Amino acid sequence: MLALVGRVERALGMALLVAIVLMIGVQVATRYLLGMPIVWVEDVATFAFIWAVFLGAAAGLKEMRHIRIETVLGRLPARARALAEAALHAVILACCAVVAWHALGVMETESRSSTISLPVNLPRHLFYSVPLFVALASMALTSAWFIAAHLAEAATGRVPDAVRDAAARREHDLAAEEAEARIAEKAL
Repeated sequence: MLALVGRVERALGMALLVAIVLMIGVQVATRYLLGMPIVWVEDVATFAFIWAVFLGAAAGLKEMRHIRIETVLGRLPARARALAEAALHAVILACCAVVAWHALGVMETESRSSTISLPVNLPRHLFYSVPLFVALASMALTSAWFIAAHLAEAATGRVPDAVRDAAARREHDLAAEEAEARIAEKAL
């Protein structure tokens, strides 16, 4: 289920990025070729970018693609490492909960104003605090899953699927980078 939600978040984020490129392309064409820019395109592109960034952050946590420094964790025995990972995800969960709680207050304030440049008036919170809240909720649920998975790993020794998949992805990425480096060396 975690992987499925991550794929949906990734697909939505990619679709939003494609939409941004298309919208900006239309904006450039209408501005410089026709001399009549579409006023609301820049705002829609900005709102799409905000949603894409927050969906990407949530998907990145599921795929374990956020920056990690594993100097200490990599040297711990398997059980201690799993417990430390569970504790780190507990901190992430707590931070997500605190920020999401505050986002609810901001959401209430933002809902009182609406967009002015779009063809349709929409509450501003749909483009600022709602994407933040959605991403934080997704990240909190992901962290809760990782906590349970790492505690189970500490108890049973079975590595969670997401951790195993991330390790395989890192090995694949490293092999691809090495292949690219060899091609670049041959070209020189």
